[in-house]
Amino acid sequence: MRFAAVIVAAGRSARFGGAKKEYQLLDGLPVLTHSIQLFLGFPDCAAVVVVVPPEGEDEARSVLGDALVKRAGPRLIFAEGGAERADSVRSGLMALRSVDPELVLVHDAARPRASEALVRRVLAEAARTGACVPGIPVADTIKIMGDDGVVVGHPDRALLRAVQTPQGFQYRGLLSAYLSAGASAATATDDAGIWARAGGGVVIVEGERDNCKITYPEDLR
Repeated sequence: MRFAAVIVAAGRSARFGGAKKEYQLLDGLPVLTHSIQLFLGFPDCAAVVVVVPPEGEDEARSVLGDALVKRAGPRLIFAEGGAERADSVRSGLMALRSVDPELVLVHDAARPRASEALVRRVLAEAARTGACVPGIPVADTIKIMGDDGVVVGHPDRALLRAVQTPQGFQYRGLLSAYLSAGASAATATDDAGIWARAGGGVVIVEGERDNCKITYPEDLR
């Protein structure tokens, strides 16, 4: 099915130390470039929206380089992000209105190791069910803590998954969910949470341990 991708790269990288992590080099290429090239490699990818900080398009274009920008052509779109991740995703989804894909993938630019196989799994399940996220089993034992620091819950680890991106959805459904959520979307930590608030179910498919997120400088190393 015809799809588009929204790559979120509008954060402040505060935990990374202030330098924009999406623009750091990994294997000789900016971290952001890896995800763009992954999605553009699919013939059915109608567009890739890169959500950047306000007034950050020129810097993003410079980091990516003329060769990639020209090769992508009109399939590469830039959108300005907002104060919260949800604001940035909403902006990216709005930028796709003229494209109107059947499916949309929302991906964190800080996950440069997502594979083609993972993208295909997410797309297939999103096409079948409407909403899909990749997840991996949790290795650590998880406890639920109360406000006073005392453990109040001991969830079954076998039922827990650490959720990753790209997350896949029916495009019009996710856009509608974000527009309906309004300001309350800011409290959601991922797109599946916004979809669920609108009443939709979400399926988990197998993620990848290599699809880790760069948050701290040691993660890049």
